[in-house]
Amino acid sequence: MTLKVLSSESAGNCYLIESDSQCLIIEAGIRLQELKLSLNFDLSKVIGCLISHSHGDHCKYARDFLKAGIDIYTSKETIAAANLTGHRLFPLSPLPVQLGQFTIKCFPVPHGVPTLGFLIKHHLAGSVLFVTDAAYIPNKFIDLTHILIEANYEDSILTNDRSVGHHMSLDTCLEFLRANDMRQVRNIVLLHLSSLNSDSKKFAKSVQSIAPNASVSIADKGLEVNLSKYPF
Repeated sequence: MTLKVLSSESAGNCYLIESDSQCLIIEAGIRLQELKLSLNFDLSKVIGCLISHSHGDHCKYARDFLKAGIDIYTSKETIAAANLTGHRLFPLSPLPVQLGQFTIKCFPVPHGVPTLGFLIKHHLAGSVLFVTDAAYIPNKFIDLTHILIEANYEDSILTNDRSVGHHMSLDTCLEFLRANDMRQVRNIVLLHLSSLNSDSKKFAKSVQSIAPNASVSIADKGLEVNLSKYPF
């Protein structure tokens, strides 16, 4: 089971969680051609695409994904805001949904527009938490094995206030990690770092101090992370 970062920035976001037989896409913020290239122009493994919210860097190319035959799962508010239509659209509810071998449970997070976080379970990966574009995470979780979480900015190097109130600061990210059980967490991947208001080395070091047994990565384009449940 592998996480592939296709893009994690304000220009566009897209991630793949991929096993030998199935691929789950998260976010539709990059061109379809880029997605196809990353999958060697074979979409047969794709079981669906989760979209967190309606902002363009997460949803801009959703129509193209739909036209390519990719099922999209998101909130009814995002469907309406992005003016999406078609039989491949599936509005999410608080109830878990089964996509192939993946079980998806969504939950709301604060971001100024209706936004979802995702708890993704798979027998090969365990429990994967995905949250980006959120001021904070109101939930606590148990038995997490991998955490994909936004760390957008730090107050001490903030050059503008655009991120404040809508994106997760490093301090808020650290607070969330402290509040949850890190004992089984194998990977923490920091998403959507601001190009102006972050310091990737400092952010990774700070998170590592909270979870010394986890591998900490920055979600740079092209990053691949082993999301297997067990180390061997």
